Amino acid sequence: MRDRFRSSLQESAGSPTSGQLDHFRFEALVSLEEMGKFIQMELPLGTDRDTMRRTFVDAGRATLKIHPTQEGVEKYIYDINLCEYYIWRWNISADYDVTGRLLQAYVNAFPVFPAGKPPRDPRKGSSPDRSAAIFEVHRPRPEARKGESSLAFLMLTSDPSFKTIDDQLFYGGSPTRADPLNLGTLTIAEGEPWRSIFDSDDAAFIARYPGDWTAVDREIERRTKNGDGPQFAGSSSALQMLIAGNPALQHALNNRDNS
Repeated sequence: MRDRFRSSLQESAGSPTSGQLDHFRFEALVSLEEMGKFIQMELPLGTDRDTMRRTFVDAGRATLKIHPTQEGVEKYIYDINLCEYYIWRWNISADYDVTGRLLQAYVNAFPVFPAGKPPRDPRKGSSPDRSAAIFEVHRPRPEARKGESSLAFLMLTSDPSFKTIDDQLFYGGSPTRADPLNLGTLTIAEGEPWRSIFDSDDAAFIARYPGDWTAVDREIERRTKNGDGPQFAGSSSALQMLIAGNPALQHALNNRDNS
């Protein structure tokens, strides 16, 4: 299925009405880069909302989530269990105009179109009578019992209860590939948590990695015995690097802990 879908991408003329969109599968695209290129090629700016939903929700089986406060904003989330080492999330979010035409798309909080609608600054959503603070947050992923069972990130918000989401800004790290034996590189991102892998929404289900789980376990066991070390520096490592490399973050966290 993966090879057949990739072949159809290469042959496609890039029309958003292409019949191959009806056969879309998230598992066919492995990297953030591949997903971004797919959207640019097959779902360009101006694509209608129905086509986006038909692709990601109807064909891809993603869970649709409407933004609770921002009009014309929705997302399609799809989780894949990478052999219990990591739960990969595809978070495809989209901004539409009043006619339902695509203004900008995001892949795990990264904007897809340079010429699209600029990302909003969550700090502009802060209440003028409340000061923002930085919190260390952990998103549980208990299904990844052999690996990263909790995702760590930093959240800047003026609401310690986290109920107000429009003023939230995250800083965090994540892999770039949905492959348990090659998770790619550690990529640092910032933006609205609602658009990221750190969002609090649950997908309707967690898909099973379609590869050979036994072969993956054997290879990771071999690497461990050979002293190859961890195959990927996870979100906790990214958090440490973020804090260590940013004196302002260190100061803000220290002030919070001492308050």
